[in-house]
Amino acid sequence: MACCNKFLTRTAIVALLAGLLGGCGGGGSSMATPAPPPVPPAASNVMVASVDGGPANSGYNVNRLFVDVKICQPGSSQCLTIDHVLLDTGSTGLRLLSSLVKPALSLDKLTGATGFPLFNCAQFVDSTFAWGTVVAADIVLGGKTASAVPIQLIADPAAGRAPSACSVGGTEMTSAADLGANGILGMGLFRDDCGSGCQYTFHNGFYYTCSSASCSSTTGVKVGVAQQLKNPVPLFATDNNGMLLDLPEAGAGTVTGLKGSLIFGIGTQSNNQPTGTRVLSTNASGYLTTLLDGQSMSDSFLDTGSNGLFFDSSSIPVCPDSTGFYCPAALTSLSATLVGANQARAAITFTIDNASAMFGNASRVVLPNLSGPFGDPTSFDWGLPFFYGRRVFIGIEGQPSSLGSGPYYAF
Repeated sequence: MACCNKFLTRTAIVALLAGLLGGCGGGGSSMATPAPPPVPPAASNVMVASVDGGPANSGYNVNRLFVDVKICQPGSSQCLTIDHVLLDTGSTGLRLLSSLVKPALSLDKLTGATGFPLFNCAQFVDSTFAWGTVVAADIVLGGKTASAVPIQLIADPAAGRAPSACSVGGTEMTSAADLGANGILGMGLFRDDCGSGCQYTFHNGFYYTCSSASCSSTTGVKVGVAQQLKNPVPLFATDNNGMLLDLPEAGAGTVTGLKGSLIFGIGTQSNNQPTGTRVLSTNASGYLTTLLDGQSMSDSFLDTGSNGLFFDSSSIPVCPDSTGFYCPAALTSLSATLVGANQARAAITFTIDNASAMFGNASRVVLPNLSGPFGDPTSFDWGLPFFYGRRVFIGIEGQPSSLGSGPYYAF
């Protein structure tokens, strides 16, 4: 994730029965007005994904994709719905602000091998980080449930201060104003946020536990896959091999917000069938290659958690008053080619506009031409503007589908 700082219905055929009602007053008869057709049920594998200004007191947010997330005490009906959770395909796992969860829900803490509480650190590419306690909750997304999933409570007072290995000079996210959201739902290419790297390494940078019973300090700890934060999709009973993000074009009429669909499963129902898509597999780290102006950026990725297209260019001027974005003198059109690990290619045309000018109207929260430098010549971060007007399939690692086994993108 890089940052600046409801339902699609399934097609149904309804048969209506109309009857003749006997009338009085002259012995006439009339046909009853048919009752309106019932509203078809929402497809269980679909939920709304929206771009808007974000939760209250979160500042000016642009190109942020939000969903509502319901969490429950595992196996119970004690639940809580959190709105404006950032949908982030660049991270893995659900992270919610502790202040929105406690004390409404009392979720059980997970513990390390020593029996002390388990903590999680998430570091993002914009030098921000999230620190908090790991607890278990049922995650409900639309009509789908993932049971007893480890999640992170961001800025949980019980977690204390983040260790220096987590903060590394970055900015800690502790509120909606910091996040621009009430939490982060990491649903990308991978099942777990660390995998085998955390199973066998104490100082893995992701997981920590108390050094002693007083918990005055923390230390790195090995954590098995079962206790790691997870992409909830593979834990669904069905429609669990990936997802489809379907967002409309971000034209002039949609600059103040838009709504699209997050559809679970690939080729599992009529609403997630791939047609005319090109599959670009990634390497084991989830990277593609971007070819642009003679550059070959081998560490490229698609990331709904990033609010612009981020790449390094020596020819596009950076904004003097909006650090981190480009400000060309005129609308600039560029062409790039995405190359998968399977050598499949997709040509991409995109445009960049002056960020300072776009930010001049605070009602504009959908900015399809927002872009900025990344700070790494090997990377191209294809953020949320890439997804506008596209149906993008995300195949999860090891999950078979009609397009093959993940990890891959297809569009």
